Amino acid sequence: MTLYAPLALKRFYRRRYRRKPGNYLGLSSAIEGARLKMTVPELLSIALFYPLLSIIPGSLLGFLFSELIKPSGNLVVRGFAIPYWEFELALIAGFAILAFGFTRYLILSYPFYVSNMRRSKIESALPHAVNMMLGMAKGGVPLISIFKFVAENREIFGEISREFDKIVTLVDVFGYDMITAMRYVSDTTPSEKLKVFMENFINVYEGGGDIVEYLRAKSEQLLTERETYYALFFETLQVYAEIYLALFIVAPLFFLTVLVVFQMIGSGTMEIFRIVMFSFIPLGSLLLMWLIKSSMPSEPVGFAEHKKRRGSDIFFNIADRETGFKIEIWRLRLRRIIDFLKMPFIEEPYLLTLRALSFYLLVPAIFIFVYFHGKIDLDLLIFITLSVVIFPSIVFIEYKRRLLSKMERELPEFMKQLASLNEAGLNVVEALRHLSESELGILGREIRKIKREVEWGELITSALEKIESRIRSQIVAKAITLLVKAIESTPSIRDALNTASMYTELEIEVRDRIKAQMSMYTIIIYLAFAVFLYTAYILIQNMLTVFASVEVTQFTAKIDLKAVKDTFMQTSLLVAFFSGIMAGQMGEGRIEAGLKHVFILVVVVYVFFRFIIP
Repeated sequence: MTLYAPLALKRFYRRRYRRKPGNYLGLSSAIEGARLKMTVPELLSIALFYPLLSIIPGSLLGFLFSELIKPSGNLVVRGFAIPYWEFELALIAGFAILAFGFTRYLILSYPFYVSNMRRSKIESALPHAVNMMLGMAKGGVPLISIFKFVAENREIFGEISREFDKIVTLVDVFGYDMITAMRYVSDTTPSEKLKVFMENFINVYEGGGDIVEYLRAKSEQLLTERETYYALFFETLQVYAEIYLALFIVAPLFFLTVLVVFQMIGSGTMEIFRIVMFSFIPLGSLLLMWLIKSSMPSEPVGFAEHKKRRGSDIFFNIADRETGFKIEIWRLRLRRIIDFLKMPFIEEPYLLTLRALSFYLLVPAIFIFVYFHGKIDLDLLIFITLSVVIFPSIVFIEYKRRLLSKMERELPEFMKQLASLNEAGLNVVEALRHLSESELGILGREIRKIKREVEWGELITSALEKIESRIRSQIVAKAITLLVKAIESTPSIRDALNTASMYTELEIEVRDRIKAQMSMYTIIIYLAFAVFLYTAYILIQNMLTVFASVEVTQFTAKIDLKAVKDTFMQTSLLVAFFSGIMAGQMGEGRIEAGLKHVFILVVVVYVFFRFIIP
């Protein structure tokens, strides 16, 4: 939605733009590269109107700030007395000018920011798009249909879908020929890699060359470039790991040692230490996690959104019913509750979510808390209660992840067998019926579901799309979408399936190699945290405990041992939490994978300070 701007401003900038369009080439290319639905005059009018409005809150902020620092008398600067109202007026004007300039800068830089963000997303999705185009081209899909397919599946291909959608729009709506539309996208895209790809593609297409061969060569080139990028990424990750160990494990140890020394000489630094540590560790860890996340090889989202059926909510369906049917409301609600409770026992584990298990996770925890309340220490009771909820949740998440990973590994073999049967003369439906009788592991369960749905009269493409919605996996989604498109386009899908199978194997291999390379940093974090706890044990047991029993002298002070232990424990919990998250991100490339590490480290810290250091 375009922001409002006065029509007079739009007309003013439109006249200026028409007189000297060359002065706005950079801004125009940024707007086009960002694919923003606005013109240069519209953006310029917005960049003047809203900064003018920002002068009002800027002036108010300046007035409030001037009132906060207002002295009792005149303001004295280098011996000269200045009436405070003059300084206040200058301060308000300064805040107003600052608000105007900052707002205008943000608005004018927004297209450049979006364009740069889109460039990185386009380049990360380009190898997947080229692989998909290669598979579809081998299957005999027309070129415009290939562009339409990529444009319509934005959840898989990300920003590159918007670039291809521009080609489809220019051809279908504005009547451009294919070459002109592709050349327009090549000239306006923010990605240099896509620009080179499109220019070479245009030359091959215009000269009547072999598109399939070009796509194969380009796919191999992008794969080689990705290998180089991964090597650079591992080196960068090593630097980040060393920074994290130095700043967020070694540095807190140093500050804890300094705290011990200051406590011995009676310096009141406890509160300052807490403020510094409880601010530095979270903010620094979040910043470093953001840097690692931004430098990681990004993948498209990869799965289709669930298609919600209209009228699925019974509360909306029954709103217009008569009063006499109220008994059905409670019956339907009861049925929904029973279905919810039965879901974990009838659905496959890889299709479940934590929401479906919430009842069976919360009820035991609530029972334990109520039964043991008042019988054991409150902190121990809270620890046990949370463990009863968190530990099964982590086990379920990891088990589900392993099932999905196993299914992804079975997918290439399934596609090879499907391609072989199709080459032997069987159509897709007959081939799926044959494969459903063979042993395909976890994936075989889904194949048998497809077979039943097809036997009940559902289209094969609709049955396949349901797999894409059920299994939240980018690898499965890309393979299924290619299979569906190939089925809709041509009866011979052997080449498309073989291509999809090959690149699925490559993606799984790359993912496993990344995980193997990054698992070393998980071990390093665990070892560093063990050193952290051992040092804390030495400081508390061998130094603080001894000095706490020594009489107060002129050189020493009475040590509050409990306060120091609490500070050590709170700092250790912070380090444990963020070290666990960092271990998950470095070890498996996913922040959510760090939950199990967080649980392990937090349990170790609690047991350490609760039982080992009494």
